[in-house]
Amino acid sequence: MNLLPKSSKEFGSVDYWEKFFQQRGKKAFEWYGTYLELCGVLHKYIKPREKVLVIGCGNSELSEQLYDVGYQDIVNIDISEVVIKQMRERNATRRPQMSFLKMDMTQMEFPDASFQVVLDKGTLDAVLTDEEEKTLQHVDRMLAEVGRVLQVPFLSVGGDIGFRTVQHKDRSPLSGDYVIEDVQGDDRRYFRRLIFLSNRNVVQSEVRLLKDASHRAQKKRKKDKKKQWSADTSDNLPPAPGQSIDKSYLCCEHHKAMIAGLALLRNPEQLLETPLALLVVGLGGGSLPLFVHDHFPKSRVDAVEIDPSMLEVATQWFGFSQSDRMKVHIADGLDYITTLAGEGRPHYDVIMFDVDSKDPTLGMSCPPPAFVDQSFLQKVKSILTHEGVFILNLVCRDLGLKDSVLAGLKAVFPLLYVRRIEGEVNEILFCQLHPEQKLATPELLDVAQTLERTLRKPGKGWDDTYVLSDMLKTVRIV
Repeated sequence: MNLLPKSSKEFGSVDYWEKFFQQRGKKAFEWYGTYLELCGVLHKYIKPREKVLVIGCGNSELSEQLYDVGYQDIVNIDISEVVIKQMRERNATRRPQMSFLKMDMTQMEFPDASFQVVLDKGTLDAVLTDEEEKTLQHVDRMLAEVGRVLQVPFLSVGGDIGFRTVQHKDRSPLSGDYVIEDVQGDDRRYFRRLIFLSNRNVVQSEVRLLKDASHRAQKKRKKDKKKQWSADTSDNLPPAPGQSIDKSYLCCEHHKAMIAGLALLRNPEQLLETPLALLVVGLGGGSLPLFVHDHFPKSRVDAVEIDPSMLEVATQWFGFSQSDRMKVHIADGLDYITTLAGEGRPHYDVIMFDVDSKDPTLGMSCPPPAFVDQSFLQKVKSILTHEGVFILNLVCRDLGLKDSVLAGLKAVFPLLYVRRIEGEVNEILFCQLHPEQKLATPELLDVAQTLERTLRKPGKGWDDTYVLSDMLKTVRIV
């Protein structure tokens, strides 16, 4: 029985696929590999709790096998009514939570941001049969729909997105196109986010807006709607002043964990009166260095940022400002640390790396590999004080690469704690020079509670939901 089309153009025809699955029957047809061949990659990048959309599912067993190992929030679509009927019948009893829908992937009926993962095993190839303008336009519609239904995750807001207003759009010569947008969380609070359009699925920076600012923005949005102005036009809303930002609130769970790492310093109860010297590599919206600056009044913070556009963004949109205790250095973090290392003396009590990679193909998106190279880590070690702590935000989906990074860090910093951020890929690494400083979990919780009591001073803004010791409960020593 010949199931091949007469020409490649037939791959894009509904009639061809209806006939294909009628003739094929119920026997599974696998494009480009079976589950066993692909599971290593799929398990690396998809979390069991994520909502997955499979486009052009056909009668492949891939979704069924993913379901059977724990990925049970899966929606499958295909343009063939025949195959959708077959798959519903095949899975009705054994996989009741999995759904199969007849739907055109270029005109999907799902709301925006409905899925964390969209999986395609061969549909794009079936659509991209030539390079004619009509074909390319069809592919563009497919990819646009995929982008629409993919969810850009909040770093900590959670729940459904309410109102979204694009406040500003621009382009950085180094980081590319980006947007600043205000969104409403499910608790009706408003948050401001920085998103690079080259990686729409990652929120680069996020802050919570103060309630009065949120209320004003909401009133203006309603007024604009009455005037039939577009909510996505940045000219409609003026830049919000710095005081509209809630600087006492850290949106990012990994930032909360990094701050908790300061409890590893000696005498945490005295840190507010200690002239701490801190280096933060990677400014973003400036939330992390600003939190340190505001809550540790004797601290001196140097922030290093390679992209001058990000300093402008942080200052205009995220409430960041420099002072005599807060300096931003526009430089490559590698060069900055190398220069200081050449001076042959310690400079900082705390060094924090929260810097992302611009190359998405590396398997490690934070930090760039050069920042964890053995020779460079020796330079980091040389500018850290004897009892200091080096804190690193690691985002690495490649298990082999991650093991290599941890081994390299352990070779330079013999005391290494790891804290996994629940529900995210981020892991926060706390590195110190002397193993004898090692603290067991009860001791870690005790020093964290001591630091939190110190920070919760009358008259000081503090987020009551932020419990420092919670950030260190699941820490393990490597």
